Amino acid sequence: MPVLDGSFEAFVTNLGKYNEGELVGEWVHFPTTEEEMKKVFERIGIGSKDEFGQVYEEWFITDYDCSIHGVSNLLGEYENLDKLNYLAARLDEMSRSELEHFVAIMDSGCDEVNDLDDLINLTYNLDNYDFIPDIKDYDDLGRYYFFEGGYNIDNKFGSFVDYIDFERYGEDCAINEGGTLTDAGYIRPTGDSWNRYFDGSLEDIPDEYRVTGSGEELEQPTTMTVLVVEPDKKPYVKEIPSGLESLQHEVGGSIQAVYPFAEPVAVICNEEGKLEGLPLNRALRDEDGEIYDIVAGTFLVTGLTDDSFGSLSPDLLRQFMTEFKMPEQFAKIGDRIVAIPMISEEQQKQTVLEEKSSIVNENTFGMAVDGHIGTWHTIDHKEIDGHTFWLMEHDTFGDDASCIIVDERGDLVLSHIYDGFDENTVDLLRQEVMPVEKMPDDSISIEEMKQYGYKWGGMLPMREEAAAEVMKSCQIYRLYGDDTEGLVLDAKEIKEHAAKGGIFGVEKADWVAELEKQNPLKAAEMSLEDDYGMIDGIINNGPKEDKTAEVKAPERGEKSSIMDRLKSAKAEKQKECCPPKKHKGEIEL
Repeated sequence: MPVLDGSFEAFVTNLGKYNEGELVGEWVHFPTTEEEMKKVFERIGIGSKDEFGQVYEEWFITDYDCSIHGVSNLLGEYENLDKLNYLAARLDEMSRSELEHFVAIMDSGCDEVNDLDDLINLTYNLDNYDFIPDIKDYDDLGRYYFFEGGYNIDNKFGSFVDYIDFERYGEDCAINEGGTLTDAGYIRPTGDSWNRYFDGSLEDIPDEYRVTGSGEELEQPTTMTVLVVEPDKKPYVKEIPSGLESLQHEVGGSIQAVYPFAEPVAVICNEEGKLEGLPLNRALRDEDGEIYDIVAGTFLVTGLTDDSFGSLSPDLLRQFMTEFKMPEQFAKIGDRIVAIPMISEEQQKQTVLEEKSSIVNENTFGMAVDGHIGTWHTIDHKEIDGHTFWLMEHDTFGDDASCIIVDERGDLVLSHIYDGFDENTVDLLRQEVMPVEKMPDDSISIEEMKQYGYKWGGMLPMREEAAAEVMKSCQIYRLYGDDTEGLVLDAKEIKEHAAKGGIFGVEKADWVAELEKQNPLKAAEMSLEDDYGMIDGIINNGPKEDKTAEVKAPERGEKSSIMDRLKSAKAEKQKECCPPKKHKGEIEL
């Protein structure tokens, strides 16, 4: 018979880490204590700070394990831990017979129980249900009622008992009184009304059952992380004290909050900014990109809590740093106001490079990377044609796992790296940044391809129509959202893959070679120039090493991923010079 046998557990998870793509949590056995719960929070990072200085404060429950039928199904992701401990403690304090009684009620599908509060109240209302243990079927029930009901006193029925259909009798009894057969026994309602001993409020939980504090609400954060946007300057992140006075100080007067974005953020500005003649700062635009208002003076972008302003999440910080990254000047042309970027295009590019560089550096540790489990740290970097690439090692598994390479922004470029920046890897990275004068398909960009899930920028994306045309002169590939590709062999494969929403690609080296057939001078320069960055119509240096073998098209046939080239290169290198041994890459992440 199923009873609570000590397996009432919940997997408590750090919500902030989960939103960053990392599952950090721990199984907690209930009932527990406040001291043990504090240790769990410490181990899963509740109370620690992220890279922006924001405290991880929230948690949720990923999974439950409870041996009592139906209990787990009534519990949600955001159940209060004090309530869970209250229920577990009540069950833990029951005798075996009381537990059997509770199990039978739950097994019967009790209509009174719909959530955690009801489960707690059920522990106080067992007497509202009559429980007869060891009743396995209607025959058992019929015999119980017949003999326990006194019908066989002094054997007045004698041998006629053998002719009674106890099963039918038991079934009729169950129907008449609304009873249910369960694995634990027979259960029937008494008809008495429930007493609601627990009203569901946190204040109503006895102190001895609390695991998150004394009953008072958690202390509100004393600081919050916001984005400060000043006129004529790039935005920057700042941690400021919570409260009205701090907000007023930052904007220089009484505050006004506006909510121009779908995201849970507020723009906090000086309420009298325009009247006071503060310099115009940034434009606010509608869905069509038209300016409908201009913020005057310094303003803040903050997050929103249930009842106030709070810290911005890392994702929102990045989003709105990009949204307001360019200082603006304003001019009136006719009846329209236009916003003009304050710096040149070249300066804009430099700003982007600076911002990229600030995200990943030689000291980066604990960085989450999209598409990969766990966190990573920097172990090496390489400059290729004016771009910096970072070799990252897994924080937990170290050199027992393959490495990855990210760009200046921390975006994934290559996976399954076994030998650092070897020749093959460098060639793939060089193709990543190789300039292309003309895309094979202007309707889709490399950035859209990477958002689709194919990460190597040495491939140029195409849709169906362009793919069919490019296939006449170049090898093309079906691209997949799991960062793999397959060689296209005929036009039928193009139609089938496109019908599934798939896109296609042609390797940069192949496409550039095709374009150069139309430009003999460019072709001569490409064959002589040492640096892709020097392709400018002037041959600036002497002959370079022939690397055509490194980028020649693969043989026709299916391949799983561009990363297989890295694995293959590693295998060949080991075959030539090394005996078999344990190596990086035995753990794939």
